[in-house]
Amino acid sequence: MTLDLSTPRFKRIAIIGGGPSGLAAAKALALEPVKFTKIDVFERRDRLGGLWYHNGNKALVHPEVPSTDPGAGEILDKNATKTDEFFSAIYQFMETNIIYRLMQYANVSFSKDELVYPHREQVLEYIDKYVKSIPKKNGVTFYLDSNVNSISKVNNAWQVQVENVGSDVVSQHEYDAVIVANGHFNNPFIPQVSGLAEWNEKLPNTILHSKNFQTPNVFRNKNVLVIGNAASGVDISTQISTVANKVYVSVRDLSKLDFKNDLIEYIGLINEYDYRNRLVTTIDEKIVKDIDVIIFCTGYFYSMPFLKLNSNLNVLDEDGRQVKDLYKQIFNIDDPSISFVALLKNVVPMPIAESQSALIARYYSGRYELPSAKERQIAYKEEIKKKGSGSSFHDFSYPLDVEYRQHLQELIDEKNIRDPGLVAPIWDASLIKDRSETKSCKSKRLHQVVEHVKRLRSEGKDFELPQ
Repeated sequence: MTLDLSTPRFKRIAIIGGGPSGLAAAKALALEPVKFTKIDVFERRDRLGGLWYHNGNKALVHPEVPSTDPGAGEILDKNATKTDEFFSAIYQFMETNIIYRLMQYANVSFSKDELVYPHREQVLEYIDKYVKSIPKKNGVTFYLDSNVNSISKVNNAWQVQVENVGSDVVSQHEYDAVIVANGHFNNPFIPQVSGLAEWNEKLPNTILHSKNFQTPNVFRNKNVLVIGNAASGVDISTQISTVANKVYVSVRDLSKLDFKNDLIEYIGLINEYDYRNRLVTTIDEKIVKDIDVIIFCTGYFYSMPFLKLNSNLNVLDEDGRQVKDLYKQIFNIDDPSISFVALLKNVVPMPIAESQSALIARYYSGRYELPSAKERQIAYKEEIKKKGSGSSFHDFSYPLDVEYRQHLQELIDEKNIRDPGLVAPIWDASLIKDRSETKSCKSKRLHQVVEHVKRLRSEGKDFELPQ
């Protein structure tokens, strides 16, 4: 069978998000042998880079406390502008959790003298390098300061409403397909716990989410309570322990701590907040007093506010923990003209984004065929049965992420359509071994950082990242 490469299945493509995942989607489409009419990338901030573009005044946007409604959004200060609303969740002293060799896209390398765990500035420079690798052909256009307000399917076409962040001018665009790549570090989750809302009301500006964390050095001589001990909780509490009087970290299970910093006191889950006495009580009845600041490192909801007005496409579950009705974690089952990139958690994001984008591009161009809607539905139900619904559905911790990427490549290779087009990184045994050791290697790095912190603390210095 000879494929007609003169006309793609979908001629006009919109990509929501100009971060690492949206850029991977743009490159995959641009490398297809089929000529698309439009490939438009909408980024709501004034620069490409997504999460790794560190900007904005975090003090002008506050989370709801508690924040348990995935559709509620955040609270803007009265002096905040539309531009202030959109800022990155990363902070001043940020380094990666993954070694640079694993992070790399295909055919675009970090510099040879790169740090093993690159700092945020180096990652952004690397993303800039990737942008330059996207072919100029095939009509890729980047629209900055362009917030997608809504998308809806009307008469077999996607109507995309875009607001210019600076001028508030709203424009309407029409596409045949949409790729959602807006990330999942936007809408903070803060649990409901007795007394927390009252604490926030009576002691304003003493509660924040990791999204609002900027620098540890403002917490000098403070007593700080950090809620959560995943990647951001470990990182933030370690940095703050350089300058704080006392740091407490509340964890779900004290018997399963993978990493300990002896400058920190680890406590159980909080059962009650008492603003009058500035104390908290844990589930094992331990009382911690004189708390100055509480930082929630409790994760995020999936958030797609541009889909709120589209009653025909209910993709998020009620808890904001899962994107529903997906084939291969990518394509909407009923309407694969809308697809999603990098929803997965506990993975290496850039290679995952390219693996998914490679399949999307081949389907959108017409070179790859998906199974029937019925077969897609069966496959989705089987995956739910295997992985569970809710947050576990998108969890692809090693080795699942390696197996998943290999599977997506096999789908392409079995149709003999690897070339031409984007080929995602194919890890050899050495890189797979690196991936298997990610957790232990990062633990060693954290111990190095703690020793660095102890030295800085003994000298009365502010925190800075070690080399």
